[in-house]
Amino acid sequence: MKTRIYQICYSPETMANVPEGFLVLDNLKNERADWREYWPIRQFLKNNYLSDDVLYGFLSPKFPQKTGLNHENIQDFLNTHYSDQDVVSFSPFWDLSSIFKNVFEQGDFFHAGLTEACQAFSDIHLAGIDLSDSITHSQNNIFCNYFLAKKSFWLEWLELGELLFEEAENRRTELSKKLCATTTYGAQNLPMKIFVQERLATICLLANRKFSCLSYSPFNMGSSTTPFNQFIRESVISDALKIAYTQTQEYSYLREFSSIRDGIIESLAKPKDIPV
Repeated sequence: MKTRIYQICYSPETMANVPEGFLVLDNLKNERADWREYWPIRQFLKNNYLSDDVLYGFLSPKFPQKTGLNHENIQDFLNTHYSDQDVVSFSPFWDLSSIFKNVFEQGDFFHAGLTEACQAFSDIHLAGIDLSDSITHSQNNIFCNYFLAKKSFWLEWLELGELLFEEAENRRTELSKKLCATTTYGAQNLPMKIFVQERLATICLLANRKFSCLSYSPFNMGSSTTPFNQFIRESVISDALKIAYTQTQEYSYLREFSSIRDGIIESLAKPKDIPV
């Protein structure tokens, strides 16, 4: 399978420092900064022909820093492990992906109201999916839009993305208000829609069981910068328990995971204004 992996370039500096092997996705105009990565990816997908025999990726300039990976690492992983999956995830932050029940609970911990916004969007456009009760783990969650995918997955992702875009741009519905409300991200105030959009790939995987996902182990990449990064042993166990539960539906796995998660969260004062 061939790859075309783009770095999204927002400035002359990022344009001048595209890592070897990566292609340039020019976003120097940055016309809709309020949508972050979604805008340049959207423009590319809407204005270019995608081949069926290529894995496409659109990564932020922070990808090497957050994952510790370069183009050669990605290709080596694909050469060794890829067997025609629809999606290949390179998601960092093993602590955040493992300790929380799912990426929605994780997001809500740092951005209160995110789960409600995601569920409201899902209720309208993907009826029947309970996101708050879903289980995500290292094999089916995606952080930071750090993934490669076939044309078929990108088209599904774009379809959901366009529905989200229309909802947010509407500004006349309750959902629009939720999506456009601001939330803290470090020292910044950003619209909630950005953090909902970052979970679209995970929502696609939950909603479309036809899609298969290959994941680079987050335990071979970096943790977050939050206090959760001190729980490596608990994270490994939690991830394994969640995977075991999704494979068997044996509640004892979920019960043990919940006990570990609750203990960790209770042991920490909730971090405030920590970018993840």
